[in-house]
Amino acid sequence: MILVLSGTEEGKEIVRRLHEEGLSLLTTVATEYGRKMFEQLGLVAVCLQGRLDANGFSRLIKERGIDTVIDATHPYAIEVSQNAMDACKKTNIRYLRFEREEITIPAHPLIHKVKTMAEAVDKSRTLGKRIFLTTGISSVARFVVLKEEKELYVRILPIPEHVALCLDMGIPPTNIIAMHGPFSEDLNRAMFRQYQINTMVTKESGEAGGVQEKVNAARNEGIDTVVIERPRIEFPQKYSSVDEVVKLFKTP
Repeated sequence: MILVLSGTEEGKEIVRRLHEEGLSLLTTVATEYGRKMFEQLGLVAVCLQGRLDANGFSRLIKERGIDTVIDATHPYAIEVSQNAMDACKKTNIRYLRFEREEITIPAHPLIHKVKTMAEAVDKSRTLGKRIFLTTGISSVARFVVLKEEKELYVRILPIPEHVALCLDMGIPPTNIIAMHGPFSEDLNRAMFRQYQINTMVTKESGEAGGVQEKVNAARNEGIDTVVIERPRIEFPQKYSSVDEVVKLFKTP
């Protein structure tokens, strides 16, 4: 039995292709929105919803007879990855990491690279007044400390709970853009113009995350961009191609 930790487009693709191979598998997602993505693929029967710590992963591994974990979570979901690695080590099963390739973001006077969310908040404080966050719901709480001195616009997934959280944190409805990406460069530029943005914050989440389109759009609009670099974590086995992962499980 294979357990795929999803949460990315590539994770869904890995599940779909392994299922087509006739392999026995399960996948986990953190949210109802993620579960609905698998429902649309006709794969809701293999999908478990919920957040697990290391002990939760260990229990699931033992209860379901898991022998391999494929971690295809987001590059910034390091707590989930660490929990999964710890559980695999504890239960002595195979752990494989899928992580989308990084994109090289060139040096430019308008591009400011930082290592942590806290550094991103500090850097944004020194830049333009109208900040456009594209870093997901979890980061909004970190940036609300700036809402008295800056105008925050947040682009998040169209999940009612996430919209409610933003409203609870004092983000005005007019400043919440709830859409599913990735977005083209032209659409990003249109949004930046619409809201008169002068600072954009993003993670380096790879090609699938539409980072290049965001950065190019901001640069062409003369907007400062704060890029949060990927956290560094050592993985025992790491792949950056869905084909490579699927090939590991194909019958010769």
